Amino acid sequence: MIIEDITAFLQVASSGSLSSAARASGKPKATISHQLRRLEDELGAALFVRSANRLTLSEVGLNFLDHAKSIRRASERGLDAVRRSRNLTVGTIRVASAGEFTTNLVTPLVLHFARNYPQLRLEVVVLRGDTLLSSRDSLDCIIYLGEPPMPQVADLTARLLGRFAFGVYASPKYIAARGAPRTPSELRAHEMVGFHNGESITVWELENGDDEFSLQPNTKFLTNDYWVLKLATIHDHGMGFMPTFFADLEVRKGLLTPVLPEWRSRYVPLYALFSSHRLANPTLRKLIDSVARNFQDVFNYSYYGCRNEALAASASGA
Repeated sequence: MIIEDITAFLQVASSGSLSSAARASGKPKATISHQLRRLEDELGAALFVRSANRLTLSEVGLNFLDHAKSIRRASERGLDAVRRSRNLTVGTIRVASAGEFTTNLVTPLVLHFARNYPQLRLEVVVLRGDTLLSSRDSLDCIIYLGEPPMPQVADLTARLLGRFAFGVYASPKYIAARGAPRTPSELRAHEMVGFHNGESITVWELENGDDEFSLQPNTKFLTNDYWVLKLATIHDHGMGFMPTFFADLEVRKGLLTPVLPEWRSRYVPLYALFSSHRLANPTLRKLIDSVARNFQDVFNYSYYGCRNEALAASASGA
């Protein structure tokens, strides 16, 4: 029995289709299909009931599922034990996050870690939010924004990496033309650039000490990408609600101005989700430790070609 075939079976079982398993694993669909057929041939039974749009576990597949997970865990534990005993930082680590802040938040932290371990193969995968957790069997670690949903992640360990807040921003030209609001309620008189997460428009929820304010943005410009939102805000299409670290460089360059800077959102957590036994893997443990340790430095990361000095200075500590 080949461990890659077991992994392919678990990926398809989690995602429900060959196409989704292929996207999550970074392998061609034909490869996943071949591995699944090879496992079924070895077992002498079909593991899935095939329909037009989905693969559903057969009775045999359901009976085999827990055994497949045990085989996968035993293989990982064995490999991790060898690497831990020799303190080896080698092999491949697959990290995935949803598309909202993979570029802006997750990637700088992973790139910093990669610079200090050039012998590693690191794969950073951007997945849709609705497929992120179902792809866990093809991943070593999930970087998850917000509170992880229960009970979907009950079998995973969650480590808090850091927190960040959102604020309201506008371009200096917009402020000069329309004026700056003095209270949160005055935001309603302004144009707004909205963000849609695929399910609903993000509500602007602000706090200032014990005071709270919530606003459903009435927007003429709507996007599901924060880079688009920031660019629209820079170019005077309205006020934007975005993470403070994401707007910081443009504020320093004079392209954006904080609006009601004393009002911020609640802090949003970022977690590393992983199978608890994988902390025995020295490489994964060092990656998670590095991301947690250097989280605050990412707020000064440059996306335009030069390395962030704070991250570079901490390189010796990985």
